Amino acid sequence: MLDEVKNCVDAKINFFEDYFSVPDDLKSEMDMFIKDTQALGEKCSSASEFEQQFSTSELLNRFNTLVSKCTPKAKKMTKEEKKQSVKIAKDILYENRAEIAKDTLKDTANRIINDKRDDMLTKNRERMIEEGTYADYTIRRNKINSIRDFLEKIFNKKK
Repeated sequence: MLDEVKNCVDAKINFFEDYFSVPDDLKSEMDMFIKDTQALGEKCSSASEFEQQFSTSELLNRFNTLVSKCTPKAKKMTKEEKKQSVKIAKDILYENRAEIAKDTLKDTANRIINDKRDDMLTKNRERMIEEGTYADYTIRRNKINSIRDFLEKIFNKKK
């Protein structure tokens, strides 16, 4: 196998060893994947040919299936990786700053409206209790809800 092809084959195989824990029940499937990937590498005369055939064969599907079944390994980030991660996060936040600000304002406004509505409902309930009309209101509301539920059952059965 050519060195450039071997590098590609090793990258596919070592990907699992470096980044995932392979469950015991997948060991045989993983061994078959490794064997088939190496066999494809033996047939190819260049790295680009290997990558082309790998991506158009069932090996790519098997690779993706194995990745989804394996457990990712925890990895401690280096200082450079942390800096890059922070930079990416800042870039994302900066690019989306208008949308984030708009969403924050919208959430704040909704929270204020909901708090005011809840206060009004509480005050109305307290007022109705003091006036002695809360029991009448509750009885009427329950009747209306019962009628609504009954009608919904009738019309939903016809559908």
